[in-house]
Amino acid sequence: MKLFNKLSRSSIVTIIILVSALLLTGATLKYGDSAKRFLTAYEVFTEVLHRIQEDYVEETSSDDLIQHAIESMLEELDPHSNYLSSDYFAKFNQNYEGYSGIGIEFDVIDNLITVMAVMKNGPAWESGLLPGDRIIGIDGKTAIGITRDDAPDLLMGPEGSPVNITVKRYGSPNPLKFTLIRNAIHVESVPYAFMIQPGLGYIGIIRFSATTGSELEQAIVKLKTNGMTSLILDLRGNGGGYLDAAVEVVDCFLPKGRRIVYTKGRGRRAYQEFYATGRKYKGNFPLMVLMDRVSASSSEIVAGALQDWDRALIVGETSFGKALVQSQYRFRDGSALIMTTARYYTPSGRLIQRDYEGKSLEEYYSEVLIDSLRQKYIDETKRPLRKSMLLHRNVFGGGGITPDIKLTVKPDTISQLVRRIIRTPGRPLFKFSEDYVKKHADIKNNFNYFLREFKPTTDMLAQLLRYVKKENFKNLTMPTKQDQIDINYFIKQSIADIIWGEEARYKVQLLRDVELLEALKHLPDVEKLAVLSK
Repeated sequence: MKLFNKLSRSSIVTIIILVSALLLTGATLKYGDSAKRFLTAYEVFTEVLHRIQEDYVEETSSDDLIQHAIESMLEELDPHSNYLSSDYFAKFNQNYEGYSGIGIEFDVIDNLITVMAVMKNGPAWESGLLPGDRIIGIDGKTAIGITRDDAPDLLMGPEGSPVNITVKRYGSPNPLKFTLIRNAIHVESVPYAFMIQPGLGYIGIIRFSATTGSELEQAIVKLKTNGMTSLILDLRGNGGGYLDAAVEVVDCFLPKGRRIVYTKGRGRRAYQEFYATGRKYKGNFPLMVLMDRVSASSSEIVAGALQDWDRALIVGETSFGKALVQSQYRFRDGSALIMTTARYYTPSGRLIQRDYEGKSLEEYYSEVLIDSLRQKYIDETKRPLRKSMLLHRNVFGGGGITPDIKLTVKPDTISQLVRRIIRTPGRPLFKFSEDYVKKHADIKNNFNYFLREFKPTTDMLAQLLRYVKKENFKNLTMPTKQDQIDINYFIKQSIADIIWGEEARYKVQLLRDVELLEALKHLPDVEKLAVLSK
């Protein structure tokens, strides 16, 4: 350490150049002309970096320059190869591998960390924290006024380490103190699994993580116990994740020996084939898969395999169109390179990757969202045609998974006024709902009755608007009739979330899911496909 303290930045860069040159000289002897060209280009790069460090008119950060250089290199590849800094990679990884903390979802309301949800079996759940609790102290220091960005740094930490928190709770005259032992927090990838009508199960997968396969298997077993004879698998909004997780999901639906997916790349190691093992197979019950334009990657592997084997009816929108397999290369500083190393193909040989040549990142992603641009790549007349494996139905490659049944309905949209009410940082909707639940304890008795019968009153809407005005809303106009319908729906959803949790909130959400309601009309087609493919 003392040696490096005495060296200037330029000296360190020089050492890097010399060491790299020695390493690359060995590569040149082994690989010949291509390595020589690479060595020459590398020497130029390092010399430019050295000159900037020594002579540029203003002092610069070599870290920033190298970061920009890496990003520029990756821009020449495909849209899905990325370099992630250590901080960003840590946050990125939480979605798939979890993290170590106390197991809560929170927001900062009125300068207080407010517990919005408590994860089952996590440290907070075991210690008795409740939704609505306000964390006012952490490890003997005040938590009042802490920002949303700073709170995770105090609540998360090494697994097994303690954190002391002080909580303000409604109905408790004095602050409550808790000592929680941080633990590994698993982020569920299959949070929704329930019956939506007699015999019909519903499972929503929101990401493909290391535990998705086992979570799905448990969900299917639970629903079968509850009388499930057919299933809707919802992959809408699921941008993907691990390839192995997608394989495990398909393994629950295909009999042993059927190919699920295969990958091909430049090297021999990139070629891999994945087959159903039969160990997870749960039978040939009717199956519908819901997809939308955001469903990508692992979601498309699942849908593609089930469509190719005539195992499921795919309903919804043409999916994103990502058939590139990324590998992770982690570095000592915590950063990572996420780089495409192969392409994947469905069992019938479809490559469903959407064209990205000659497009900026903005163009590549915006054409998924804007209807007029989508038509260019979802036109079946211009896409490679294949046949499904058993029934020889038409299936298409070259730009996402084309659904067997396209939904023409569009999801509900809300006005700017309603959006402000439900998303303003002051969270007036949450505060109103929380107070309502406290004053109407009898509402907690029966969720099924609440789901079917509860309707917010005109007086409740007026009370909520008074809460909204306290948040200094400017030019608050009287909601239109449609706005009132939307606000009443969000009131019901918020109350369900506070009393019964995330799954209850989601069930209320499905009451006005126009895509799902339209998809239910096609259940006879699902049953017919299941019979034909036996």
